[in-house]
Parts: sequence; structure tokens; C-alpha cells
Amino acid sequence: MFELFFKYPIEAFSRGEVVLLGRWPLWLLGVLLLIGAGAFAWPIVRNRRFDARPFVVWGLQTATLGMLLLMLWQPALSVSTLRPQQNIVAVIADDSRSMSLADNGVVRRDVVLQTLSKIKDLDKKFQVRLYRSGAGLERMDSPNQLTAQAPATRIGEALKQVTAEAGSLPIGAVVLLSDGADNSGGIDLTTLSEVRRHRIPIHTVGIGREKIERDIEMVDAQLPTRVLADSRLSAQITLKSFGYENRRARINIRENGKAVATREFTLKADGKEQTEAVVFNAGAAGIKNLQMTLEPLDGEENPNNNSVTRLVSAESTKPRILYIEGEPKWEYKFIRRAIEEDQALQLTSMLRTTQNKTYRQQVETASELEQGFPATVDELFKFQAVIIGGVEANYFTPTQQELLKQFVDRG
Repeated sequence: MFELFFKYPIEAFSRGEVVLLGRWPLWLLGVLLLIGAGAFAWPIVRNRRFDARPFVVWGLQTATLGMLLLMLWQPALSVSTLRPQQNIVAVIADDSRSMSLADNGVVRRDVVLQTLSKIKDLDKKFQVRLYRSGAGLERMDSPNQLTAQAPATRIGEALKQVTAEAGSLPIGAVVLLSDGADNSGGIDLTTLSEVRRHRIPIHTVGIGREKIERDIEMVDAQLPTRVLADSRLSAQITLKSFGYENRRARINIRENGKAVATREFTLKADGKEQTEAVVFNAGAAGIKNLQMTLEPLDGEENPNNNSVTRLVSAESTKPRILYIEGEPKWEYKFIRRAIEEDQALQLTSMLRTTQNKTYRQQVETASELEQGFPATVDELFKFQAVIIGGVEANYFTPTQQELLKQFVDRG
């Protein structure tokens, strides 16, 4: 029935856009419609007939006029179509480690290769670009470049990069082959808006089962890229599991195969991300290749997604901290004790014992800080941090206050 009245099926209207091909401006259409509606309403106002019938007649007359005027403006349906040998079809294949899983004895990567061989006829009609998707998007010349070893799947990031290329390339469609195991939380609204703006249809081909029954996956591992040698380092491990709720699991951290730290914890509900902190010593100065691994559990279907590797640079510098305290207090004692146990830091302290007397500790020379808090750039910028406790603002001169401001501004 819809096609009988509107010539095209409703699917065409959902993919297209109604446009007006007439040469006259759109505002003129609105003005003529208002004039016509006013002319039809004049008899009602003149005869003072305000019952239902005149208004129904007026509505029908106005609607008829509107349709006639709309026909003069030549409405049309604009639908984007692929043009043979002009448009590009972007084929994105998931290359994450989950694609190495087997379903009913068939590896998902092999299913992707078989599917790509079936759609090779696209080359006869369109330009085809092959991509593989992991943490990002990478162009490939042959499907044989798929390794199923990428540590993550970020479908949203892949579509975002393809959409960006559509600004300079005539990309007419995207074919996405994936198991749908996305590590980024899905596709954001900005990417969806860009896809709609470029009118790029996305055709998805699902690979493998919708859900893994038994698996633990290390989603991410965050830790500083630069640390002090022999300092305490905390790795924030984000993971999720399926089929192992309330089971005990273990994280191991190794540096070039040597055990550095381990931690046991309890797994949460299926599919719920959890973050576990593992604290360990950064060790001697140098570049650290740290591998964080979840020990496989019995019956786990995909142990390939249990580890993440990160590089950390341990530096041998020993930052100096200046600690000034306005009066003797317990905090002074415990702060000094805590930092003295950290071999990567050096604490120089000033304790005001009386109004005109200051007790100094861990100064480099006998004259250092002899005149009190630093009053020059060279004196203050020997330190990398300043701790101020229990000191009134007027203890510092205007010059010293300006120095502190500059010290903070420079980080």
C-alpha cells in the first residue's frame, strides 16, 4: 500500500532523503501556503460560522493547496548508490586473538579467509580495500596477512578511521567481519554521527559463537612509562571473565621471564570488568619489558588473551624534596621515616624549633638553607618538590612567594 501511494518502498525512504528540485526558494512555498490558508479562512470569519464543519472544510482546502504547491516544487527521493569502478568498498577483518578460537573444530580466522574468498567478485564491480582491525586499523594487501594475534578489538576505532578516510576517498560501503568481541565498550555517538553524515552503509558478517562459555581475558594494563629506579610501582590490571564467578585467579608479572610479582584475587560476575592492583619494585635502572599474565583456569577456551606486555623505563635520578615544617609535630617524624625508607628519594628538611631558629637535616653543604627558605632561583630549583606544613603565609617574603609560584608553574 505504501508503494502504491509513494511510488517507492519504505526501505528506500529510510535510506534516502526527500529533496525539492524546484528552482523557487522554499520560503516562497510557505508564503503562498499562508496566503491560501488565509483566503480559505476569510469566509468563515466574515460569516461568523465557528462550528466544526467550516473548519473541516478549511483544513481539507488548505491541505489540498499544500499538496498542489508541493508538486510545483518537484519533490524527489535522493538515495546514495554505489557506482561501479568508482566507489570503494572497505572490507575490515577482525584480527584479534579471539579470532584464533575454534567453533565446532573450525578456527574463526579460517572462516574469515573463506568468506573473503567468496566476496572476491566485488573486485569486478568496485574498488576493494582490505583492512585488518585490532587496537587500530591497518591496510593489508592480502587476506593471508591476518594473524589473529592483535591484543584487542576496537571496532569503534576502526570505523572512526574508515570514516575519516571517507573525507578524501569515495568509500561507498563497509563490510565488517568480526566475532563482535569489542574491548573498547562499543561505538561512541560521535563515530555513529560521522557514519550517518557520510551515508556509509555498514554490512556486518558475524563470525563464531555469540558468547564464550569459559574464559578470562586481560583487557588492559596501566602503569607509568617512566619511574624511578628501585621505587614502588603499581600496575592496574583490568580484566573480565565468563564462567568463573567467585573463582580464585592469579596474576603474574615477569621481567624477561623472571618473576617480579604475583597476586591472587576473586573473579567477579560474568562479563563484569574488574581492576586489580599489583605492587612491585621497579628494580635497577634500565628499560623493563614487563609481561602481565593471568594464569589459565581449567576448561578455559581462549588462553591467548591472558597476557599483556608493557615497556617501562626505570631512571636512576634521585629527586630531592624540600620539606619545611613550622613547628615540631608527629607528622614531621613519620614523613621523614617514610621517605628515608625509599631509596629513590632524598629528603632535605627544615624544622622551625623557635621563632628565630631552624633545625636542618640532610643538607648537601653546611651553608645550604643556612639563611632559611631559598630566596633565589638557583637555590629553590635544586629541588624537584616542596612540602609545606604548619607555616603561616607571611613567613615567606614576597620574593619567596613569587619563587614558589614559578616553581609550581614549571611543574
